[in-house]
Amino acid sequence: MRVAVVGIGGWGKNHLRVVAQLRGEGLVDTVYAVDIDETRLRWAEKVYGAQAVRGVEKAADLDVDAAIVATPTTLHARHAALFLSRGVPTLVEKPFTATLGEAYELLDLGKRTLVTTGYLLRFHQGVRYVKANLSKLGRFLSAYGKRTSRWPIRPGDVGVIKDLAIHDIDLVTYITGERARAVYAAGGSTRGQYEDHAQIFGQYGGSSAIFEANWLTPYKFRRIEITGDQGIFVIDFAADEVYFYGEDGVYRPRLEVAEPLLLQDREFLLAASGKGGEVVAVEDIVYTLKVCEAAVVSIKTGKLVGLDEV
Repeated sequence: MRVAVVGIGGWGKNHLRVVAQLRGEGLVDTVYAVDIDETRLRWAEKVYGAQAVRGVEKAADLDVDAAIVATPTTLHARHAALFLSRGVPTLVEKPFTATLGEAYELLDLGKRTLVTTGYLLRFHQGVRYVKANLSKLGRFLSAYGKRTSRWPIRPGDVGVIKDLAIHDIDLVTYITGERARAVYAAGGSTRGQYEDHAQIFGQYGGSSAIFEANWLTPYKFRRIEITGDQGIFVIDFAADEVYFYGEDGVYRPRLEVAEPLLLQDREFLLAASGKGGEVVAVEDIVYTLKVCEAAVVSIKTGKLVGLDEV
């Protein structure tokens, strides 16, 4: 396959690394590194043997089999559209677009083409283990996700909800199959246009979830807990560990060591080549963005917001 990685700063350089690695599996033949920064392009050529392309407009004319878009969020819709309009399967890094409206427009453009997003934590071995063993929990009662860190070193083009909390919002649905019906949130911004701290309460019919995220706490914390009437699963992403708390005590399973991003991009490229492959469904992309936008509205209004209102 001929694959274009668009944007090779931040997460884009990691996508470039794993796509180049997939050449060793025979899945990828040619890798194009697309950016406007000459220093990054020279680095991509030297380190990964990528073919450098200066500017996404030039990349849109390339004969490629798949594209991964990892530019700033406000550019996702425009850059992905250049590939989807030509029928090129495209993975857009999370968040899929800056707004739900942009997502609808992009998905409509790509409705005959494979289009997905990068929820790489779906491929974390701890998440896979919990999903496969969910029956141990009994009836799903509640979930709690927490993510903290200092301000990210990247353009401030979205708030902490779409940057951090969106992962746990997706994971609760991916693991349990449940979707929130309404959201209440509190939070705000200590600087800039977007929220930098948020606490989100989601109503899931007979269950509930709380998602907490901020860019203010100096310690990087990544953890999700899922509680049932027969036990509790805890995934500590920072330590790559899973714990099950049940009637017989605490159990910590051994997990296979695997890089989620490599697994994700491999699955995307398999899907793009028509060989199967697991990708995030369009319905899940829309759902998570709806929850995020409902949370932002709730922070501004102080009211419970139903997803059907977004």
